[in-house]
Amino acid sequence: MLEQKHYDVVILGGGPAGTSAAITLARTGASVALCERSRYQENRVGEMLSPWIRPLLTQLGQWEQFRQAGHLSCPGMVCCWGNSQPYENEFIFNPYGSGWQIDRNSFDRSLALAATEAGANVFFHTLVVDVNYEERFWKILVRKDGELRSFKANFLINALGRSQFPHTKEKIYLDSLVGVAQFFQNVSDFAIDDRRTLIEATEVGWWYSAQLPRGKAIAVLMTDRDLLPVKPKDLEAYWKKSLLTTIYTIARVNFWHSANKLHIYDARTSYQDSFSGQQWLSVGDAAATYDPLSAQGIIKAISNGINAAHAIASSEFSHAVSFNDYNEALLSSFATYTTERHLYYDRERRWEHTSFWQRRQGNHKFLYA
Repeated sequence: MLEQKHYDVVILGGGPAGTSAAITLARTGASVALCERSRYQENRVGEMLSPWIRPLLTQLGQWEQFRQAGHLSCPGMVCCWGNSQPYENEFIFNPYGSGWQIDRNSFDRSLALAATEAGANVFFHTLVVDVNYEERFWKILVRKDGELRSFKANFLINALGRSQFPHTKEKIYLDSLVGVAQFFQNVSDFAIDDRRTLIEATEVGWWYSAQLPRGKAIAVLMTDRDLLPVKPKDLEAYWKKSLLTTIYTIARVNFWHSANKLHIYDARTSYQDSFSGQQWLSVGDAAATYDPLSAQGIIKAISNGINAAHAIASSEFSHAVSFNDYNEALLSSFATYTTERHLYYDRERRWEHTSFWQRRQGNHKFLYA
């Protein structure tokens, strides 16, 4: 029989939401285990972080380390949306300074190491095999480097991102958005004299492009999955054809070389039917996923993780705890986001009769049942 290690909290998933919760909980003296399936080696599609990341990282004690990690400061965004003339959204008046283009792998890994330093037990390359709630405790079976391990926990935090947590219903999706991304290597600084993120709308969706740290760059076509070619071999031609319809994105990408293969990732807006239950909470993308256009994903994840940790810590690890306030806060944030998302998409009317834009315009309202 496997030895069962008992923790106050077990966290499934080592993205920014899970690691932020682990750091915060460990600092209260709670015993914490965090299980992350990877070693943070694969390419992770990130985003530009707004200046509001600074107070969150300061709260986690990670701001100075972040500043020294080689991420690129970003003065703002350039948007070509609603008409062919670009406009700027600068951070010059933000009290926290510039935004940031991040190396997502490095960023996630640094938060996991910070969780370890705070006292959490972080298990890399660890897959969740089974999760059950029995006799007022969570029992978790995982596989680390091929070896089975068993944990027992008073509380469980679901930070599995877009993966399905077995103790919740299927997520509710509001669209079918995907990103078709290409990473570029060996991009010289002079090839991109503007570190601002570029957003450019097109007939089939919109483009996102940015310089990344360490001589990298990224260009992403955001569109609906059913609008992509059925045959994978036709995807590259479709991506390039759409790129040719841009004005400003193609001017950037033409300077970039040494590209990797295209990568498709899920970017759908979704929410969980419940953000918490009997001694468990969902955080970050496991609770709700936002359109990358909002540029809120990572900031939302860290904020969720911190708030979830405070909700558990303030309960004094009681089995009778209620997470109503946590639920209401997440629900309110998601409702605000969906309203803002609709208003922004509604501003682009050049292709209002095409499928992508019709699906996002008109009288849309988020109702939580």
